[in-house]
Amino acid sequence: MLTQLTINNFAIVRHLILELNEGMSVITGETGAGKSIAIDALGLCLGYRSESGMIRNGSDKADISATFTMQPHSPAYLWLQEHELLDEDNPQECILRRMINIDGRSKAFVNNRSLPVSQLRELGQYLIHLNGQHAPQLLLKKRIST
Repeated sequence: MLTQLTINNFAIVRHLILELNEGMSVITGETGAGKSIAIDALGLCLGYRSESGMIRNGSDKADISATFTMQPHSPAYLWLQEHELLDEDNPQECILRRMINIDGRSKAFVNNRSLPVSQLRELGQYLIHLNGQHAPQLLLKKRIST
């Protein structure tokens, strides 16, 4: 379960800490309020493609982290265990972090340990599934729905 999303210098966001509780969470707001920015930032923590244009104007890097809690023996927990990335102090917590530099390069971390973005992407699929606002329309396309 996603418990916290921290965003620094991403798009128009200078600093944001979003804390989520158990149960259903809903993010609402007017057009342009930043709902999609929060989802895009979470996507970066899950290994989605990054680019330097995502960095807030006037900043030299963006820094985003997502904190998840997991049950022992869940797929994410087992993946972390297999890759020796469990947090020794709190093995049921997982912190994904992504830093994007102004030159377009990015760094990925799990529980403060550096790893390739491809592994972040692999782990991310066990933690959460993101759907964009137009994802249901893809079901109408024959190639995808059959």
